[in-house]
Amino acid sequence: MKIVLTVIYICLTTLGIFLMKLGGNSLSLTFHNGVTFKIGFITFFGFLSYLCSFLLWQRLVITSDLSYIVPITTGIVQLVVLLIGILFFKEQINLVGIIGVIFVILGVILMTIGKK
Repeated sequence: MKIVLTVIYICLTTLGIFLMKLGGNSLSLTFHNGVTFKIGFITFFGFLSYLCSFLLWQRLVITSDLSYIVPITTGIVQLVVLLIGILFFKEQINLVGIIGVIFVILGVILMTIGKK
């Protein structure tokens, strides 16, 4: 069950980040002094997805070893977000970034092997 929750957490987190980036700068706030709160449709669903991922994250943190779940999920989320940036937003990665990606992948592999 933890694996399913972890996969859902990773999907919701990366979806939330993707949608907030895609929604752009559509958020503004309004208070009684005249500041307006507006949020775009895409940004709202990104925020909602990220909020749901946070609730799942709390469950994962409570039920898992912190020394295992945090590095694994953080590494995977970083890799997926990097790929989203490259594929959907045409962001560039340089040689140092590629070396960093290799280290993250190796770290996730080593943490997974070490847990078995």
